[in-house]
Amino acid sequence: MSDQPSPPPEPGPAERQGPARLAGALPFLLTAAAAVLLSLALQALIWPRQAPEAVLFNTATPGPSAPAAPTTAPGTPSASPVPPPRESDVGVLRLDILDLEAEDRRLRSSLYLLRASIQLGDAEAALQANDLAEADRAVMTARRSLDQAYAFSAEQDKGPIDTFRLQASQIRDDMRLRPEGADRRLRQLRQLVLALVDEGT
Repeated sequence: MSDQPSPPPEPGPAERQGPARLAGALPFLLTAAAAVLLSLALQALIWPRQAPEAVLFNTATPGPSAPAAPTTAPGTPSASPVPPPRESDVGVLRLDILDLEAEDRRLRSSLYLLRASIQLGDAEAALQANDLAEADRAVMTARRSLDQAYAFSAEQDKGPIDTFRLQASQIRDDMRLRPEGADRRLRQLRQLVLALVDEGT
């Protein structure tokens, strides 16, 4: 017998299959690792993690939140609630409306008085031209204008305007019988009408 060592025994079939299985599974392991890394990267992009400070503040138990105060941009005037009108303000407003209505009636009455004065002047000119028919028509339209002025006039002006209406009717009736002197009476009536208009302005 020699003292030389015996060669190691050759690996069996089971021992030779271990490294072969590891080499065959390596591509699958690399693919699985890449899929996990890709999934983590996508989660980090889509759902970013909260900052540590936010996490600390969010750990408190949420209580009833107070309503947030409205904020306005700098330089923008804040809208203040409009207070309801007081009774005194309503009374003043009503008086203003009544004053405006009275002024409107006075202006309308003055316009009709001015129209009557123009028509009386037309009647005077027609009499001077011996056109009795035109003079009669002009006095009749002047009387209608005086009626309108009376309807819109103030109480203190109704008496004088009513007198003007009576005078216009009398002049018209007298023109048919005695036309002489009618032009002078028309001129006087026209001056009285204009004087009343001047008093009201």
